[in-house]
Amino acid sequence: MGNFLLVIGFGVAAVAFCIFSGVVDISQFVKIKEKPEKLAASLIKALNRFGTMKSYDVLGKTTLKFGEETFTFDAILLGYFGTIAVKADYHSGDIYGQTNDETWTCVSDGEKTYFPNPIKSTNGTMRFFKEIYKAEKVKSGNVDSVVIFASKKANLFTGKNSPVISISNINQKLGITKYITDNGADIEAMKKALQKYTVK
Repeated sequence: MGNFLLVIGFGVAAVAFCIFSGVVDISQFVKIKEKPEKLAASLIKALNRFGTMKSYDVLGKTTLKFGEETFTFDAILLGYFGTIAVKADYHSGDIYGQTNDETWTCVSDGEKTYFPNPIKSTNGTMRFFKEIYKAEKVKSGNVDSVVIFASKKANLFTGKNSPVISISNINQKLGITKYITDNGADIEAMKKALQKYTVK
């Protein structure tokens, strides 16, 4: 009996060693769900890395109220080009959808689910920011909005020109001329203007 338990013990230890050493990829057998809060933190970290290279400023999750309107953004990137308002999406898997579709499709582990077109949530964003900057007499450059899928497991099939980005492609997508051209935007003034209308 003692020998039997010893063999079992060695077997368990061997399996544990294989898992922790990476010989066996347990994710192949266990469905690990990504937590939105961790994905959100990864998104901010990726934007900060990009922003640091360009001397841009990154604001984390922010709710702004101006007039009768209130918008919440998962991040806001302020640069000499202007402003990028970011909405995050936490779906993972194969993502299918076009700019004007009402719903998009996510295929993950053989399961198909549908969710509202995330681009629709950015409607009115550009006008909203421009109104704030105009009211505060701020040099603001261009204003844009994008949806960033925060999971590295998201594969996007959403059209080449849609304002949708994978977290893995942030540097490539935001590194285009449009977002590195100096349009005379005043980063500090834009930041102060947004802070004035931030809902605590």
